[in-house]
Amino acid sequence: MTARPRARTFRSFVLRALVPRVVGFAAVAAVLGLGQAMVVDRSAHSADATLPDAASAAPAWTAADAAAYPGCVPSADWPSGRIASYLVVHRFRDDTDQKMAFDDAWQVNHDDTEVDDVWVVGACG
Repeated sequence: MTARPRARTFRSFVLRALVPRVVGFAAVAAVLGLGQAMVVDRSAHSADATLPDAASAAPAWTAADAAAYPGCVPSADWPSGRIASYLVVHRFRDDTDQKMAFDDAWQVNHDDTEVDDVWVVGACG
């Protein structure tokens, strides 16, 4: 004859249902903990820290600009909301400063290519 199935006990439920889940959770926690322990702080001597930052090397208005472009002021001193007829711009392509009409500078900075973009350093009335 066949044996009658036994009723499951609470202990067998714990062993069959909870223990594998606890072991799985412990394994995932161990892997994540090991990964967190292996994290290294970025060093000030890392390779990418030595590269020049374009934003920190932005051209600025100088005394030479003031002498070369009389009647012009630094762009930070220009009144907001007032369009300048001419701008003093720095061309990154050839690393020079020049006076350029506002419309031309706008067009150069808003075309499809970034090769000819300019940085505004001053404004002229």
